[in-house]
Amino acid sequence: MMTFHAVGMNYRHDRDFFIDRPEGSGDGLLLIFKSCARVITESGDVTVPPDSAIIYNLGAPQRYGARSDVYINHFLHMGCTEDDDFLTSSGIPLNTVITGVNTGEAEELMRMITREEMSDSPHREEYLDMLIKMLLLKLSDSLQIVRSSHSVSAHGEALDRLRAELYSNAGSFGSVCELAAAVNLSPSHFQQLYKERFGVSGYDDLISARIRTARYYLKNTALTVKQISAICGYENDVCFMRLFKKKTGLTPCQFRKT
Repeated sequence: MMTFHAVGMNYRHDRDFFIDRPEGSGDGLLLIFKSCARVITESGDVTVPPDSAIIYNLGAPQRYGARSDVYINHFLHMGCTEDDDFLTSSGIPLNTVITGVNTGEAEELMRMITREEMSDSPHREEYLDMLIKMLLLKLSDSLQIVRSSHSVSAHGEALDRLRAELYSNAGSFGSVCELAAAVNLSPSHFQQLYKERFGVSGYDDLISARIRTARYYLKNTALTVKQISAICGYENDVCFMRLFKKKTGLTPCQFRKT
């Protein structure tokens, strides 16, 4: 289990700030740099851009500080119980600078960790364990995204938001052209970037989101098939029923009965 030690957000220092811990801080440490920073690793003394991160494991040297007039970072000190050495067993890159971090997502998780740390829930330790692991895995995912093409990285956050919106409200998009317009891309360029990022075309994901929405309403409500068809973005319920059966092997009425 991951254990919480301390968290801090938007800590500011001047240009003379530098930390030098040859044997680490006595626990695991996550740093998210909100300003240009200096980090010394086995690769040397490097300058890292804002929205970068590094995860130090227990005992690793920690050498980092300001590279410009203002230094800002978030931090999370944590540990692992002996029966769950998550930092070394999960494949998360340790003691390595991760660039292109989705800081908005990371900050929200850190705020959730802060709130949970102050709660009196009987499951507080379990919640903190899950939130810390999610945060670390999200940062690890950032490393994979950075390895993709520059074009995908440039639009990655917008595509992530669009996909989340698609799956939460599938009926709000009538076509791939509308999806592309939502992120200011041409349909052809959108399809290329979407497939590279998510491994599925925008059209196929639109259909999957609609089918998923339809399954939810068929299972959990008494709405008619025609009403559900409209919620999913179909003007013609016959077209909806035909596609639903093609994708699930059942008509909407048959699915509801099962």
